[in-house]
Amino acid sequence: MAIEGSLTSVDIQDVVQLLNINKSTGSLLIDNKETKGIVFFSNGEICDAQVHSLSGLGAAYVLLGQSSGLFRFHNENHNRSRVIHKTIHDLVLEAARRKDTIQNIRTRISHNNIIYLPLVDVRIPSIAKKYSPLEKKMFSLLDGVSDIQQMIDKVGEGEFETLHTIYELEQRGDLKRVNIYKLLEVHPRKSLFKSPKEVVISEKIMDDWDRESALYSGVDIVEIHTQKLLYGQVKSIVKEQIPDNHILIPKGIMQQFQISENDRVLVKPIPLSAY
Repeated sequence: MAIEGSLTSVDIQDVVQLLNINKSTGSLLIDNKETKGIVFFSNGEICDAQVHSLSGLGAAYVLLGQSSGLFRFHNENHNRSRVIHKTIHDLVLEAARRKDTIQNIRTRISHNNIIYLPLVDVRIPSIAKKYSPLEKKMFSLLDGVSDIQQMIDKVGEGEFETLHTIYELEQRGDLKRVNIYKLLEVHPRKSLFKSPKEVVISEKIMDDWDRESALYSGVDIVEIHTQKLLYGQVKSIVKEQIPDNHILIPKGIMQQFQISENDRVLVKPIPLSAY
């Protein structure tokens, strides 16, 4: 049995229940702009799933929580072993619960340009024993540079586990949210002599970063994110006389990042410890 359609007109729950009733064996492909993955069925039961770098139960919850995009089921004898042992009913209910939880957390963590710093040191055994392995892993990856999306990628447990853990740690006062991204207006940096290699930011921006954490004190590397989704790290210097919402960028770097005068870019500091 081959079925296909759009998840905007057919609920994913109805699709998997139909495959369960028909005791289907094969792969259910789910594809939208943000999520593309496969749910594997064996005799009507979900035996495995894969989405991006996530597999197994976590991947199944992600895919069963989709409400948009296209789906297509292929009848085929795959060689996937059964690593998921929950019923379709339980999987669908848990996927719905996780989707609701993520939506609630996203009212607090509303975008991915958020960076956290740990307020506890889990290298101390008496402190470490209070935390789960995932929480300790989270602390070790919070480097003052990685934003939410980068943390999701690094942790490797999917959006739900990462966001839920960060949210719980923040609620308990174990994490500090740092406001280091700056939205700055681009202006060319001009020089009468040799072509400069550094971007220029204001002294106030450097002071703001220093107040957020000593981790950012004296940084001379910044990361630039453009509206065209290009990003990269460049050397920076500080000058007192430029406006606080400006960044002066040499012409060569402007060409490299495909940015023009008066464009706006997101800029964050890269701590010395991250080099």
